Amino acid sequence: MILRTLALLRYLQGASHTAQEAQATVQQACDYRWLRGELHHGVITDPTTALADDTPAVAITLAYPATRARLAGGRWPENLGERERCFVEGAHACRAAGAPPYRPLESLSRGLAYGAASVLTDSARMQYLIDQRALRLVWRRPGHLPEALARRLTAGSAATPGVFLLEVRVPARRDEMALRGVWLDQALDRYRRILPRPAGH
Repeated sequence: MILRTLALLRYLQGASHTAQEAQATVQQACDYRWLRGELHHGVITDPTTALADDTPAVAITLAYPATRARLAGGRWPENLGERERCFVEGAHACRAAGAPPYRPLESLSRGLAYGAASVLTDSARMQYLIDQRALRLVWRRPGHLPEALARRLTAGSAATPGVFLLEVRVPARRDEMALRGVWLDQALDRYRRILPRPAGH
């Protein structure tokens, strides 16, 4: 495992990465893989939004119980009204929602399972979402949820008096939607204009 980890680091370093940058790239790829796997739990909450560069997008929202452990991961105000006005963006939003925490060796081990080329691709997809400010986490009381989510969620208990909502804005139209990881890959690759389009597209 150590030799495979070193081989992955050398591969990424060959793509002009330092050791620290290589670890960050693998972690970013792991964050994306987590998000990709969570997508099917989402609900379309805004079919006509936009990214930071005004690209038309669809907002998908994922909901997570605001457990004590998740609340402890950030500086959420005690006052509930103030808490609802706070938000977290980017990779930190995924981490606050429950993505695996940053552990260099563990992340590199997970990266090995995907393969070096896949790591670079997934990291680039995550970076696109971060650059477009397409990831945002907010806290909401059960009675203040978007209607689309309120229909699917049970009101919080005393132990979890609120819900974390992770919004992901994806460059797409409503009629293109498919809440699957493969669809997310394709939508991001098309708008990033980095990967070549399939023949005939």
